[in-house]
Amino acid sequence: MKLNTLLLLAVFCFISTVVSAQSWSLAKDKNAVKVYTRKIDGWGIKEYKAVFSVKASLKKVVRILKDVPGRYNWLHNTVEIREIARTPDAVSFYNLVDAPWPVSDRDNITTFSFVQLNPTQVRVNMKLLKTHTKAPVYDGIVRIQKMKGYWLLTDKGNGIVEVLQQCVAEPGGSIPDWLANSAVVDTPYQSMYKLKKYIEK
Repeated sequence: MKLNTLLLLAVFCFISTVVSAQSWSLAKDKNAVKVYTRKIDGWGIKEYKAVFSVKASLKKVVRILKDVPGRYNWLHNTVEIREIARTPDAVSFYNLVDAPWPVSDRDNITTFSFVQLNPTQVRVNMKLLKTHTKAPVYDGIVRIQKMKGYWLLTDKGNGIVEVLQQCVAEPGGSIPDWLANSAVVDTPYQSMYKLKKYIEK
């Protein structure tokens, strides 16, 4: 009987720990854009989840996310962006991001793969590429080497689409904790707010 009680207690403690580690915390709620963060094992920086709803069709939102040059209109702190590959269901692009002094600028090469889950949902898988023959290499720029994330676009009906982006990325190099923690919230917020306005214009 005592053994069973101890086993149940151990299971309960384990479940409580897992739930706590995976719980989201609302970090910003402004202009109809919400940003949540959480700490996950194996990463030195928090994962974020940004969510907003927009007046548009699902098709329009997908088209805008596939438009690489159009990202200048909404992607926060983008200095340079160029398309490097495209298929009917995926697009790869190079992105250079301006970081505040004295931190070095960052760049990344990312592929967006579009998957139609059902008539009302599209998932956009994000895959980081470490190199590509068409991607430039600049001195003094730190290339992001570790990232995972996705977008989930959901048609809610009545002309409303919910846009969710979930992502975690190690910035690499040397970066102050205050800047890293601020960027996890402020960067996705700024990008999603600009994206919402860009879609609805």
